[in-house]
Amino acid sequence: MRREQHAGPLGVAIVDNDVCALDMMGLLIDRIRPPMTVLWKAVRAQDALEHCLFDERLPDVLVLDLALNGISGVDVCRAIRAKNGTIGIIGVSSYPLEPYRERMAEAGAQALFNKTQIRSRTFEGALRRAGSGVSVEGFKDFMTASTAHERLAGTRQTAVSLSRRELDVLRLYAQGMTTDEVCIRLNITANTALSHVNHVAHKLGVRRRTEAIRACQAMHLLD
Repeated sequence: MRREQHAGPLGVAIVDNDVCALDMMGLLIDRIRPPMTVLWKAVRAQDALEHCLFDERLPDVLVLDLALNGISGVDVCRAIRAKNGTIGIIGVSSYPLEPYRERMAEAGAQALFNKTQIRSRTFEGALRRAGSGVSVEGFKDFMTASTAHERLAGTRQTAVSLSRRELDVLRLYAQGMTTDEVCIRLNITANTALSHVNHVAHKLGVRRRTEAIRACQAMHLLD
């Protein structure tokens, strides 16, 4: 099923925790003709999730690195796809692709490329097809964005490997409780509560508790 297109060039977003690689991909995509527009670039998974779930203008296609700090690109892909059926998602990596291929297909991506292929016509064609909501040639095991969304929508899979107790702690902080109140409610020590928060922040690639709460809320993990 084709998506309804806005007027103007295809809108592309890029996520990569390597700033040099991020800038290089942005430059290469800016040079494509007919033109595409790089709407935004992000180094953190949290920022990408917030853009893709809450921005007024969403990208037509997201170029997503698979090795992000503290969270897998596969998990980011799944979290976005469960909530959105229009953004095309193309995974990229500097590492061998085979270990990721099945997981990215199941997570709702439309294609998967090695970063050495970004200059190729094949990659350019994949951007245009994924951004238009149609199947990408050569990736028959990958669903369209809309089909993948229908399959994943409403699932309660945790997008990152957070434990039940980690989510319990973060949920209480999100409700405005103090550390003492969290400890009393869960019968844990302050050190344990803070340790859970630090573990969550590390997995999400953020530094502050408020950032961890926002990231989990964006993925509806605290509902």
